[in-house]
Amino acid sequence: MSKKISVSRQMTRNVIVANTANKFNQVMEFFTDFNIQHLPIVENDRLIGILSINDVMKYIGKKLRAGSAFNLASLDAVFDIKEVMTANPVCVSPDDDFSKVVEILSAGKFQSVPVVEEGVIVGIITNKDVVRVYQETN
Repeated sequence: MSKKISVSRQMTRNVIVANTANKFNQVMEFFTDFNIQHLPIVENDRLIGILSINDVMKYIGKKLRAGSAFNLASLDAVFDIKEVMTANPVCVSPDDDFSKVVEILSAGKFQSVPVVEEGVIVGIITNKDVVRVYQETN
């Protein structure tokens, strides 16, 4: 990827978001209904975290290992997004060069990068976007 490519040209603009009041069942509906794997968390329209389907699976695994008996209603009662999400996620600006996203994702710690302007989420870039851009430019 030698051409200069801006993040704004490659990001997904219509981002599904959740907030800290969302229950477990609502979060799972976001993941399944919209076929997404990363869910930015906002508070007063400002990005405060990100939740992945992997984070949710780890949460469920932790409950199972602790011997917790649970169902959807009990998960809704105890689920706290702030405890499960990654707070203050690494972000990029729409004006950043796409190579910055590649650098962040290639480190292997994340599979998506929120795109923010003045703290407000305006897009998201995932590993799938990187593969698509690579295919388009080669």
